[in-house]
Amino acid sequence: MSKSKGTIFYIHGNSSSSRVFQNIIDSNRISFNQIAFDLPGHGGLATSEDSSDFSTKTYCDFLISKVKEIDDDILLVGNSLGGHLVLEIAPYLERLKGLVIFGTPPVKKPINPDEAFNPVPALQIFLDEKFDEDELAKALKEVVYDNNLIPNMIKDFKIANPMVRSSLLNDLQLGNWSDQAQTFTELNLAKFLLIGSHDVSVNNNYLMDLAKKSVNPVEIFPLENCGHYASIEKPLEFEKIILEITGKVFK
Repeated sequence: MSKSKGTIFYIHGNSSSSRVFQNIIDSNRISFNQIAFDLPGHGGLATSEDSSDFSTKTYCDFLISKVKEIDDDILLVGNSLGGHLVLEIAPYLERLKGLVIFGTPPVKKPINPDEAFNPVPALQIFLDEKFDEDELAKALKEVVYDNNLIPNMIKDFKIANPMVRSSLLNDLQLGNWSDQAQTFTELNLAKFLLIGSHDVSVNNNYLMDLAKKSVNPVEIFPLENCGHYASIEKPLEFEKIILEITGKVFK
């Protein structure tokens, strides 16, 4: 299939991997260039000796350099931490035409976790270096509607360098994230939210309120029987949504 003008960058979440987007790339039904890669410390880069610095700044520098290698219009798609990173780098990308986030409530500065997220104590494991596999399985059951997906998610979690989680916690405690809510509401480009009906981690009232405050309309795609990981929980619906979105942002 010849590729149309436009490139989609998929960015996975904390202790996950690019695998969560591989099905949509392999289907070859999207005519645009698609790129999904592992963040440092994850997946194929989990054993890399490039750096033990997994800070937000390092991730942003890594992503900006990757995106700027492509001479094309860009659509960013981010899941969970990947969505937060999308909001961190979006202001620095001249050819960015749109962004898609899911499992990602844009936070304010100072960081407002109690407002943006629902209290789910089991999810603390995503900020801890050490973990118990049974406790991890329980945590994943909180945020994934289809429990058949959990074994592969545990594999990704176990592969990820444990320091990615402690580094994330450190950044959150030090307030090293930007005002993502301001970026989300004030950035004047196409913005799309995917909302899983069973994603218990995200405060949807907060998310909808930010969408209403946006300087331009935010298109919202609800997904029934879906948790935090839409690309693997609802792959066909996810692909259909991305097809619809690319038709709007790449003209």
